[in-house]
Amino acid sequence: MKKILLLLLVGNVLSAQNAELFNNNWYISKIIDNGQTTTTPAMDIPLSKSDFIAVSGSMGSGYAFNSKHFNSCQLEISFASGTNSFAKTNAACTLSMYGGNNQTAVNNYDQKHQNFYIIPMTETFTYEIVNNSSDKVLIITKNSNGDKIYYNNTNSFLATKENLLKEAFLIAQNPVKENLMIEHVEKGMPFQIFDVTGKLISTGETSGEKFKIDTQHFAKGQYILIIKGSKPLKFIKE
Repeated sequence: MKKILLLLLVGNVLSAQNAELFNNNWYISKIIDNGQTTTTPAMDIPLSKSDFIAVSGSMGSGYAFNSKHFNSCQLEISFASGTNSFAKTNAACTLSMYGGNNQTAVNNYDQKHQNFYIIPMTETFTYEIVNNSSDKVLIITKNSNGDKIYYNNTNSFLATKENLLKEAFLIAQNPVKENLMIEHVEKGMPFQIFDVTGKLISTGETSGEKFKIDTQHFAKGQYILIIKGSKPLKFIKE
């Protein structure tokens, strides 16, 4: 009985301490690396949310943080009771290369993001949540060197950049089955298709004002089509 009460007490302390971490979606907004500040560069694909989650498995219950830019870094973490800090117990990142508009800036930034969480193998982090007038800012500090990553709980800071891209083409039918039909595009424009995790599924070039992309081998789900210079469009494969 005493053991059960102790576990409940520890669970309640962690829940109260980290409630805002778990109750918000976070969108990476800037990185301070070796004293240099870099804001999140615009990409052709939407920025995914980063989030803290509770996990359970054969080894028991714990916590994880999924930090997402173009690639995703998943950390298994443990919280230090009574402090605004957590320790990394394990970490892994996806290793895709972004090939759209602004690719040099995006890939350089994405590398900073991965290095922050992967190097070194063991690390502790301190976090702070700052309340602004319209949103919240999460600041995670790497204790070994003082580098920081900032996250907003809204994605509005990238929405304006996305709207600067022209929407010059149409998806003729959505959802799609065997073929994705595209209309009103320039010939010879590079295109890419990503799944919702950011994995590159298909690449090619437009063949004319109207053309089709074979989607028979695509798994059912949601995808993002990017044609160079145009706003990304989502479609669903049935």
